Amino acid sequence: MEVRTLPEALQTIMTVRGWSQGRLARELGVSQTWVSQVSGGKQDTRVRTAIVLLGKVGWEIRISPKEGSVDRREFMTAAASVIFAPSGTATPYCDPAYVKALAISLARSRYELGGLPLVSSATNHVSQVQRALKDAPKSALGGAASELTNQAALVFYDAGNLTAAEQMGSLSLDYAVHGADREGQARAYDGLSRISLYRGDFSRAASYARQGLKVPDVSYSQRATLFMRLGRALALISHQEANARTALDDARTVTGLSPFTEAALIGDVGIGLGNLRRYREAGTLLGEAAECIGEWSPLFQAQYLGRQVQAALRGRNPELAANHMDKLARAVPFVESARVNTRVQEILATSTRWLAVSEIRNARDHLKSVGCR
Repeated sequence: MEVRTLPEALQTIMTVRGWSQGRLARELGVSQTWVSQVSGGKQDTRVRTAIVLLGKVGWEIRISPKEGSVDRREFMTAAASVIFAPSGTATPYCDPAYVKALAISLARSRYELGGLPLVSSATNHVSQVQRALKDAPKSALGGAASELTNQAALVFYDAGNLTAAEQMGSLSLDYAVHGADREGQARAYDGLSRISLYRGDFSRAASYARQGLKVPDVSYSQRATLFMRLGRALALISHQEANARTALDDARTVTGLSPFTEAALIGDVGIGLGNLRRYREAGTLLGEAAECIGEWSPLFQAQYLGRQVQAALRGRNPELAANHMDKLARAVPFVESARVNTRVQEILATSTRWLAVSEIRNARDHLKSVGCR
């Protein structure tokens, strides 16, 4: 038996087992009011919270792609072949294909849930591959290890642990260099630029992006991302506005990108334009990205919606900001991200100047009601 929403799940459990709301509340360890509000669709809850609570009554949450998602099916087929393939090694972490599949799995889980629930597994995977590298030539595992540690860096980055994120990013770069993996080197520079940008070290972020752009023979998508990262960093450095706009425009001229990469690039260029105070243009791109990318990443969707709210507030358009805040409130319960939580708190703080606007007051109440943990 499968259902599509948490309210439907709670209603089905009560119906099938003949439980009252009070009985279900006792089994879950929550209040009857919570059961009433959630089962009636009047209150949202976090995915991780729902997973824990439903597990108490023998139910689970499954996140799966829409029908026709070829990329996901191909990944699952590849992962299955790695999992069931016989191995002559003591640990599968010596197998580059296995390590690469773990990196892809971490990335997909982060896109869907956010980084906070993945910290433990990312730490364990990196620890295991480090042990494996002591017994195997780095040239054999370097590229896969670089990809795994890069994804671990992004998990820690989204979880708000920037020190660990930077350490993982540097480790990813080292593995890529030793493995002679050019794409991995560019990817590691991109990750380090992203982390430095979030830390507020804009000059260092720009330097990492420039180093990544110097790596030869990398994919078009990686070059586009590095141009975007350079533009976003320069946009926050005094007297670099023209260079920032040039870099952002260069990112948009790259063609042949996957739909996911294209959507993410549009959103990140929108962030850069917001930093250049081009708020209307930024809002348009961020809205386009948020609408397109939800199919692949609730995390990215929530981030772009949050940025869209901020662009509207900075552009002194509180009614538009309120509309975006309502959309953000709907997205927040589906991810566990320190960055999203921080964005929500920033929005609540900066929107106080518009409390005279009824739409803002209502949107703030909606955003507060979903909470941040």
